[in-house]
Amino acid sequence: MQQFVIFCCVILSLHIGLGANAQQIPRPKSMTFSYVNHPVILEQLIPVIREAYASIGISTQFVEQPSDRNLRAIEKGLVDGDVVFSKLLLANHPGLLVIEPALVTSIFILVCQPQIPCEKSVISDNQTLIASTNASHNGLESWYQDELQAQFYYINNLAIIPQLIKEKRFDYGIYILTPELIEKAGAVDFRYYELFRTSSYHILHPKYAFLKTEIEQAIRGVLTNASSTIDAANPVHANRTN
Repeated sequence: MQQFVIFCCVILSLHIGLGANAQQIPRPKSMTFSYVNHPVILEQLIPVIREAYASIGISTQFVEQPSDRNLRAIEKGLVDGDVVFSKLLLANHPGLLVIEPALVTSIFILVCQPQIPCEKSVISDNQTLIASTNASHNGLESWYQDELQAQFYYINNLAIIPQLIKEKRFDYGIYILTPELIEKAGAVDFRYYELFRTSSYHILHPKYAFLKTEIEQAIRGVLTNASSTIDAANPVHANRTN
């Protein structure tokens, strides 16, 4: 009996030890992040993420993917995270890590051909067809719920939706802008209606929870330095008051 008890204790100790080792993720030297093809992500946010991780000794690679695949790719461990994703779209992915602070304000807009209605009521018309990515459609469903009645044609590439409207292949599309870009939207060959705004964050696989505080500090540092550089180069901006 005593030998049996000792044997069980040994097996239990091995099991606990193996479990603990399995949960220990070594600090990565390199990480891969998915991203959506969008000018703000390419020109502003990928550089922020690259610099933040470099400051803590981690190199980065970036893989373009359709937005509807990004979160699933993280959950499956195919990539380590996503450069930036709207928090509104994370309701069905509660295990993913949201990294503070918000990197950008995402503005969901309805883009429209000239000479047709361009207003919020369009999304409630079940005779209307709207070009959209699957992820953008999910965002509208989360925001409007039963109010959303329009028909949707899914496009894998968010970046081409404005071009599809300009080419008159669709009357309507859903696109995402930032506060800076929305000021320039009047210069393009379509009208737009602002639907809503939401904050977007860097996303990580939960196995990297031990990096969360460190990368949050690194991102804040990069954003602070970038803001200081802009203010120094633009005294009017620096002295502006609300």
